[in-house]
Amino acid sequence: MGETMSFNRRALLFFSLLSVCSGLVFGANASQPGPIFFRDFSQESAPIGPPSPSDPAAAPLRDDAVWPQGYYTGDPVPLHTIYLTFDDGPSDFTAQILDILKEEKVRATFFLNSYDKDNPFHADTGQNYMFRYADVLRRMVDEGHAIGNHTYSHRDLARLTLPQIDFQLDTLQRQLGEALGDGAPRLHLIRPPFGSPWLGDWNSELQRMKVCSALEDRGIVMLWTTGWDSSDSADWVAGEWFEASAKRYHPGSAPYERKMEREANRILRRANGVEGGIVLMHDTHPTSRDILKSLIEELKYRGYGFGTLEDYCRWRWGPGVFDRFAPMPSPTPEAAVPLRAGQFPSRPSS
Repeated sequence: MGETMSFNRRALLFFSLLSVCSGLVFGANASQPGPIFFRDFSQESAPIGPPSPSDPAAAPLRDDAVWPQGYYTGDPVPLHTIYLTFDDGPSDFTAQILDILKEEKVRATFFLNSYDKDNPFHADTGQNYMFRYADVLRRMVDEGHAIGNHTYSHRDLARLTLPQIDFQLDTLQRQLGEALGDGAPRLHLIRPPFGSPWLGDWNSELQRMKVCSALEDRGIVMLWTTGWDSSDSADWVAGEWFEASAKRYHPGSAPYERKMEREANRILRRANGVEGGIVLMHDTHPTSRDILKSLIEELKYRGYGFGTLEDYCRWRWGPGVFDRFAPMPSPTPEAAVPLRAGQFPSRPSS
């Protein structure tokens, strides 16, 4: 009973500090938030997924014609270890996320897009995310974070042809190289948008085989641990937007703060201090930025360390896990020519 009361007091303090941090760290653009109260999720019926094995050799047996090398639900995760991952960036909030990670001495993994799926005909290499946030991307590399390929425009790979899948992955890699030059890493971590076609049961085995054949020689597929999904991208609220300059962006509203609480609770309800996990967040969502510092400090208090998904791959498959993948190709003449708005690079016909 005493331990339970101690935990609840500490959780209440965590969310009170979380609300204060979101107002103090991000300055004048964020109005002073009110108190956020912890809600105990331990009695909820919503599943948080089975425990992950901790032996790297304990992964379920899968058909490698359907499942390329990667991390999927039920795969092993080392004990006492959290892998923070951020999808869909870079964005206006990524630099502040990097500031927090640097302050907390935590490395994370970022899965990049170069322009948003909602603007499929604005493919101007002078305006896309790789160029707009080139300084942020350099910081990711220089500060020891891992970077992965989340496709050019966040398309569902199960719905694409093989040439279209190649286009999605190649264009993101090429534009990263154009933005960063010789400092651009070769992206050997791949997170298919929506976790498709391996997450859930709505895709066919033929679709999985198709995407598997496209990805198996490109990199390692990295999904996330069931129950460690913040669900920030499925939970939009008033005051939240993906551009800091937008009029609709005004953090500090009551719905905004309640979302911060929900996000943190979704992650912490599985954080028992022993079982590790791969956490899914999005650096396009300012609520994830606003909970991050307090979340990291609470996870540290519970006994967790942190790593990147490159660290995970080396833990599970050995130090030479990436050796089989081709080095970054030399820039082609086509890659050096900026694209006009609405223009796509040439690609094989589908």
